[in-house]
Amino acid sequence: KQWDMSGSFSRPTVLLLNPPVYDFAFYDLYVKPYGLLRIGAWLEQAGYDVVHINALDYTDSLSIERLGACRRKSEGRGKLFRQPAQLPPGVPPIPRQFSRYGVLPESLEQQMRSLESPPDLILVTSGMTYWYLGVREMVRLSRKVFPRVPVGCGGIYGTLMPDHCLAVCEADFVTRGPAWPGLLQDLEARGLPLPAGKPPLHPLVQDPVWRDSAALRLNEGCPFRCDYCASSLISPEFEKGRVQEAVDFVLRLYREKGCRNFAFYDDALLVNWDSVLGPFLETVVRETGGNLNFYNPNALHIRYLDAEKLNLMARAGFREIRMGYESSDDSFQKLSDGKSSLSDFQKAIQAIRDSEFPLEHCQVYVLAGLPGQDPGELEHSIRTAAATGVRCRLAQYSPVPGTGLWEQSIRMSPYPLAEEPLFHNNNFFPLESRELDRNKIDAFRRLGLELFQSSLSSETD
Repeated sequence: KQWDMSGSFSRPTVLLLNPPVYDFAFYDLYVKPYGLLRIGAWLEQAGYDVVHINALDYTDSLSIERLGACRRKSEGRGKLFRQPAQLPPGVPPIPRQFSRYGVLPESLEQQMRSLESPPDLILVTSGMTYWYLGVREMVRLSRKVFPRVPVGCGGIYGTLMPDHCLAVCEADFVTRGPAWPGLLQDLEARGLPLPAGKPPLHPLVQDPVWRDSAALRLNEGCPFRCDYCASSLISPEFEKGRVQEAVDFVLRLYREKGCRNFAFYDDALLVNWDSVLGPFLETVVRETGGNLNFYNPNALHIRYLDAEKLNLMARAGFREIRMGYESSDDSFQKLSDGKSSLSDFQKAIQAIRDSEFPLEHCQVYVLAGLPGQDPGELEHSIRTAAATGVRCRLAQYSPVPGTGLWEQSIRMSPYPLAEEPLFHNNNFFPLESRELDRNKIDAFRRLGLELFQSSLSSETD
């Protein structure tokens, strides 16, 4: 590297790594390293050369040659490369195959070794706490290929369990929460240039990850504080979206890369509708003629839905709507978050019926497997939701460090949740009880599907 008069690198290189996923099941529902590539855009603005290696790249040629092509759908979601994996010692097996999802390790190593020179910094992002094995793999591979380059971790797992990340993944540092201002301290400590201002709202546009679908975010964070959700820990402040920046990002991907499929990463997409999502959708409809497809993997808050909004969403290209219903029990709603009620749900369903949006393209999530949950309440919630004709899906609870239900989950679970993040995975059913075991959960899941199929048959008849 060349040094300037201040003693800093004239143009440092940062290597961004999106790790593979270790899990019992994994489907790519618009999973993109959105936050990591926002950091990449921020550092690029500060004069860094940015290199991104994506372990979830389903187009990797070596992996296709050895494992076969991944089955994908035209809207940009689908399967990823999969290899059977071993659970760590001391972790008991369950009746499901544990697997590694992502590009072959040897392909990742080849990509690292193909760099012209070692980077000055390596940043590894992270997703769920129970996906930490992929983070550890990338840190170890970085040490093997670039033994003298500092490696930092961030993202969800790094934020929620920084001590575990340092000890088990052996990163040099962990950035908790938003990269600004946390990452600045880590850059300064290593004599690297500091970016000015906050990270841009949207990520690097030229990255190949935006091949057939893209993620975007309008509002940052969430104004609600649900006791089962970590949104407020990851993004402590709720920030209103900047509409024009979001429009510019979407139009660039559409016009320059032909990308038509966009998934919102917002935790509170409908909040501030009149000044954020409403104007955004009106603008993209005007600019593209309604030629885009939108999806919301994160559930919408049902209290904000009405027929007028739904009509605009339909015209703009929303292909499905996922809603957070959680429970038909209003006492549960008041105790856990207070963001909706049974009455709100009924109004939302009526709004869908009054709108242009097809009810059969709507889904509601009901929470299952919560600490001390009554099976009768869960069944009633499923039946109440299904009776409206909408598809009901179970969202099985995963304990999340730092949330309102975390300490109760630790006390009630037979697993050492605080020590081993793998047990946060709902495939272990960490809060299983005699009253609500995995067989009953499976039966309730089937019930939701059967009731939905029955309602479709009734409408056809």
